[in-house]
Amino acid sequence: MKIRRFNIKDQGQVKKLITGILANDFAMDQKAYPHSDLDSISKVYGGAREVFFVGENEGHIIGTAAVKEESGDIAILRRLFISPKYRGKGYGRLLIGKALDFCREKGYHEVIFHASNAMKAAMGLCMIKGFKEKEKLDLGGVNIIKFTLTI
Repeated sequence: MKIRRFNIKDQGQVKKLITGILANDFAMDQKAYPHSDLDSISKVYGGAREVFFVGENEGHIIGTAAVKEESGDIAILRRLFISPKYRGKGYGRLLIGKALDFCREKGYHEVIFHASNAMKAAMGLCMIKGFKEKEKLDLGGVNIIKFTLTI
């Protein structure tokens, strides 16, 4: 897998990957994860301290990870998704690592990640990388767990 920055030609594949995973694996959680950002990825993640990474294999987008600025020294890790057929092969760990390296380069001191109870693999990967559970939120019947990492 090659990890690179998103470019506009990836738009369709990225949106299809993420919305498909949300519909198939996290149908009950979709209302907590609106996907309007996927219609203009370059704009939404286009700040100087923001990025949208894609994992590509043989011309196909198989994973994503994004960094969005929350405030001066706090970033949010978002859109951490891996195609089902590529899970369990270490690709998620590589994408998180790339996103965290970006956060360090841009001078962030804390990274936040939100996950629903159903996102066990993503939570596990984040905890392996050192994230700690900070709080639990109820967003209209969907339980969201906030994780933080000091870097």
